[in-house]
Amino acid sequence: MQVIVQGKKISLNQKDYVTQGGEGKIFQKGKTAYKIYDDVDKMIPLGKIEELSKLDSPNIVHPKYPVYSVKKEALGFTMDWLGDDNYALCKLFTNTFRDANGITNDHVIELVENIKNIIIAPIHEQNCLMVDGNELNYLVRSDFVTPLFIDVNSYQTKSFPPTAIMPSIRDWSNPDEFSVLSDWFSFAIVSFQLFIGIHPFKGKHKKYKKNDFENRVKDCVSVFNKDVRLPPPARDFDLIPSQYKDWYYNLFEKGLRLPPPGDPGGLKQIQVKTIVVNSTDNFEIIEIKEFKSGIIYHNESVAKTKEKLYIGNNDYKVSQDVEVLFTPFKNVPVLCKIDNGKIQLKSLNSTEVHPIDLACTDKMIINDTLFIKNRGQLTEIQFTDTGNVIPYVQQVWNIEEKSSKLFSNIVVQSVLGRAYVCIPLPHYKQSSFIIKDIPELDKQQIIDAKHDNHVAMFITNDGGVYNRYVVVFDDSYNSYVVRMFEDVDYIPLNFVTLQSGVCISIREDDIVEIFHYTNPVKVKEIKDSKVNSTMRLAKRGMEVRFFKGNKLFSIKVKK
Repeated sequence: MQVIVQGKKISLNQKDYVTQGGEGKIFQKGKTAYKIYDDVDKMIPLGKIEELSKLDSPNIVHPKYPVYSVKKEALGFTMDWLGDDNYALCKLFTNTFRDANGITNDHVIELVENIKNIIIAPIHEQNCLMVDGNELNYLVRSDFVTPLFIDVNSYQTKSFPPTAIMPSIRDWSNPDEFSVLSDWFSFAIVSFQLFIGIHPFKGKHKKYKKNDFENRVKDCVSVFNKDVRLPPPARDFDLIPSQYKDWYYNLFEKGLRLPPPGDPGGLKQIQVKTIVVNSTDNFEIIEIKEFKSGIIYHNESVAKTKEKLYIGNNDYKVSQDVEVLFTPFKNVPVLCKIDNGKIQLKSLNSTEVHPIDLACTDKMIINDTLFIKNRGQLTEIQFTDTGNVIPYVQQVWNIEEKSSKLFSNIVVQSVLGRAYVCIPLPHYKQSSFIIKDIPELDKQQIIDAKHDNHVAMFITNDGGVYNRYVVVFDDSYNSYVVRMFEDVDYIPLNFVTLQSGVCISIREDDIVEIFHYTNPVKVKEIKDSKVNSTMRLAKRGMEVRFFKGNKLFSIKVKK
């Protein structure tokens, strides 16, 4: 596609394609991003681009220059390119992501204050309104305190009205009036989720249906209401600074419309709660081990906590970003991390690991096999360990340079809005690489994805609604069966598939789901009030496990 920007002709094609935005496609060349509308009739007026340019802040990604076709038709606009060093804000709502990345409540307080201050200046000071300040219109840098404001073309400016607002952050007490105070109401919704992990007008109440934001806001029935039952992932309210907690209560329960506090206030001392999990009528649950700090992940013989890495009966002090794999013959544990754009490897015993000079922007470990991403390549690293450990490149696969993203055991990429998944199946002699297009995921923002033994699951966002997809492949990965769950609560994917082919999943509605990948339509559902999504599933051999807090358990269905 040929486009013209400031009189210069520029070619945009698949290798420049990054993602599908809300109204069009995003391309990138060098330090410039290009938004090209799918429907040119939805292109924002050129005068609005000029007014938005007054939002002069490195944290606000505003339109800069119009993009034209060779026939001089307005197609979109340019923006500054943000790079890959950022995350969707909604990921910080979950304990899983926070624990894995060492995000503390102090990070969250600083992030919330930074968002607030940017809304004040320059947005409100330039007589602009965000209007649609939902969680998907923010990114966060990898320091987890620096916010980035995106999709600002929908803002209200001096001469142009807003163009969108998500129902979940709308002030339904006065839904058609947008003001500084309606912006602060939306900010309150998002910042509350950063502190507590759930929307302030969710939780179960016998009078209201799920996601009935309109009536809950109008009736002032929030999570502070005594008759609302909070979902298990909700964090302790004492994590909210005192001034913010009072502000939230006045907004959500009393219906007052006030600007946020100038100072966050102090915190109460949080009492450490003892974790007690017992067997239920449906499940036999046995505690295996208690660690000194919270568990981040567990798989086979490895457990990583917030403080240490445990392998068998040994423990090691490692940094937050380190993962471990084991060599194929002598089972030597090798630590892997990315340092200054290169993959770094180190043995946990006296064995020397030869260095390997490979650029790396992301990595994942599947069945003790290391895969690293750099530009448009996914490189498989294997190891010889008959003496010292020697890493070597076994295979290299081509992936989309800018639209591909590594998740858990799976790569998701987009070809001009069409979704493809890439699944490496490692083998010491000859690995394979499955590429499948999944039309059901087309043009959606994929928030989370995981693959495990023929089963893949995805969390997507489509127009402000989170959906969950279960995709089950046949033996040869030639065909698949898909199930979709619409308008779900956003929690991390929580499932394992055993070597036998049995998949066990805990859904966002706290239902345990069990099926075999060879018969994915035959699903057993078990509703148990004592089993919920805070129990993070893991496995060791044919044993299903889960961890909660600092304790590790085994779990199996009672016969």
